[in-house]
Amino acid sequence: MQIEIVTTACSQAESQCVYTMENVIDKMARLGLKLETIEKRLEKIESRQDALSTDSLDALRTPMVVFRIQLNKYLGRVTTGTVIKFDQVDLNLGNAYNDGYFTAPFNGTYIFSMVLGNPSGKQGAFFMRKNGVGIEYAIAGHTTGWNIGGVSTVAFLDVGDRVWVTGEGHVSGANADRYHTGFSGMLVNSY
Repeated sequence: MQIEIVTTACSQAESQCVYTMENVIDKMARLGLKLETIEKRLEKIESRQDALSTDSLDALRTPMVVFRIQLNKYLGRVTTGTVIKFDQVDLNLGNAYNDGYFTAPFNGTYIFSMVLGNPSGKQGAFFMRKNGVGIEYAIAGHTTGWNIGGVSTVAFLDVGDRVWVTGEGHVSGANADRYHTGFSGMLVNSY
């Protein structure tokens, strides 16, 4: 049995196309295989999208670890190496700052800032330390008026690494509700 199908999409040289039942069945089988391949690809894409659901994205987000602390009281002269225990904790998300020390709760890249404010003639210095090793330094009080010296840095920390500030010389705190001396940090990304 032969089926004749006439179409207008044939080549220009021919006015009609003739297909046998075998040709039609073969073409339908190839189309069926292509459709199966497309369906499998679509299933893979959908399963990947399901894997990236909100719960999965939450697991990829960097945990929130942020602190900002300031010195509310006047310390006066401190001996070299004195750990500065900031007494005004404004922000401590993740509870990583405690009694003068920031302890890394996650492996990752952190950014830290410290600032020291002193009046003229009351020179002082701050040293930021990571596990006892100095990583930054700031001074204030060496010129006229109030001086503020500060610095920011980044550090790679492993869980349990500690960062703190030590001082030497004069260390001022707040003056007329203005905080001159502080320490802050945050986790930028975890790994």
